[in-house]
Amino acid sequence: MERFGDWILTLAAAGVMIWWVWRRFNRWLHEPPGAKLRRLAVAGGVDRDETVELIENYGYQVLSGKHRIPLGVAIDDGPTQATRLYFDYLAAKDDKYYLVKLDRARQPLEWTASGLRERLLVYALLFPDCEGILVVDSRDGLVKTVRFKVEDDE
Repeated sequence: MERFGDWILTLAAAGVMIWWVWRRFNRWLHEPPGAKLRRLAVAGGVDRDETVELIENYGYQVLSGKHRIPLGVAIDDGPTQATRLYFDYLAAKDDKYYLVKLDRARQPLEWTASGLRERLLVYALLFPDCEGILVVDSRDGLVKTVRFKVEDDE
């Protein structure tokens, strides 16, 4: 960098990078709650079937369906292994969002506090802006809402 123009280009590039990082941080900081869910709602399409009709009969609007969330798992300092987490639909009712999981015959849901915690808590933690998780039993025509609440240990 012997010439004066090199310094100007370097400072301009550094300025653009700082501006870009600041802008991304500011956008992230002021992002409204539920923005991630709204992006999911417009990302996926909905195939009309009897499950969607059942959910809509309970007063929910099905926004999108069949979502896959990629995750990475590393043990100690080992390589990261890829896995994924699935949920079936995203629904809304009264401007509140709900994740939808289907209760399938091959993996029945255990309707105890510990069974629900083991199977559904991860969704509540990944999407804290959701009002709850709808569990749809197509065989019996039922839609149940599961909510988690952290309680004081008193």
